[in-house]
Amino acid sequence: MTTQLIKTASRKKNQILLVVITVSSLTLLIPWPGHGADYLHITDSGFVGLPISVRAMGMGGAFVAIADDYGACHFNPAGLVQIKQRQLGTMHADLYGLGLLHHYFLSFVEPTTGMGAGGISWSRLSADLEPEKWNYDLIFYSYGQLLSPTKSSPKEAFSSWGVNIKYLKHNTTWEEGSGYGLDAAFFIRRRKFSWGANVENLVSQVKWGTQRKESMPLTVKLGTVYRFSSRGLLALDIGASREDFPREIRLGSEWWPMQGMGIRLGIVKIFQKSADSRITAGLGFHIPVGKKIGNIEFDYAFSYNRDLRHTHYFSLSYSF
Repeated sequence: MTTQLIKTASRKKNQILLVVITVSSLTLLIPWPGHGADYLHITDSGFVGLPISVRAMGMGGAFVAIADDYGACHFNPAGLVQIKQRQLGTMHADLYGLGLLHHYFLSFVEPTTGMGAGGISWSRLSADLEPEKWNYDLIFYSYGQLLSPTKSSPKEAFSSWGVNIKYLKHNTTWEEGSGYGLDAAFFIRRRKFSWGANVENLVSQVKWGTQRKESMPLTVKLGTVYRFSSRGLLALDIGASREDFPREIRLGSEWWPMQGMGIRLGIVKIFQKSADSRITAGLGFHIPVGKKIGNIEFDYAFSYNRDLRHTHYFSLSYSF
């Protein structure tokens, strides 16, 4: 009887917390009178929103409610509590196949030991646009922790929260800038369904060499996923900002038809001024090396773009 009351109280607390986060997020998105923002350079480039998970990219970037590998560092740090092994992840992409824009990523995550899971990541966007050259660097620390952790809770049913602390650096031929940002996230996992929320750039500032200061656009991303079996899932993400509501909708799926090989598909609909639709696809190969050595995973994703060349993403990760 006592255990049942505790579980009921815990469920109510999680429901109340989710409602508070959702309402607060929507309130932040309301364009209050007199509000204006001039998002330049880092903010206009969309660099801080570039995907860092090739697995997620294959699913159209619908990963907020999945977040069960190092990609959680970007999409939803609260999901880091699902990781059972240390992970080292890398990624490279020649954006649009032009040889001018290169995106690199490196991440290391540590599973929870009771005090929460953590990860540190580095992302770089490098451009060689003669006569101008520039680099964007993003270094961030991610942390996730269970809400009211209890040993009696089933592994597939829990709630968690997480944060990202970000440092940005921008170097160009003309000027330099640096800044910081803070993300706050929430995650609920059940046997078949999961829900996630990530408020990006809840607090942010970018300062330029001219002493000009700017804020990065606040973005709210909500996601849900349904696992129809241990081999497949279907995910949906919705993103919004003060300027665009909704900003984007992402639908993705993952299916493992055989042990060690996964197939992914995704659709992305962008609702900003430059409205766009994209189709993505991907493959994943899981290679167990041995219990004492670990596992290697190779991921590939393809993004179809109607106006520019297509982009191929490659990733190699190691779990140990």
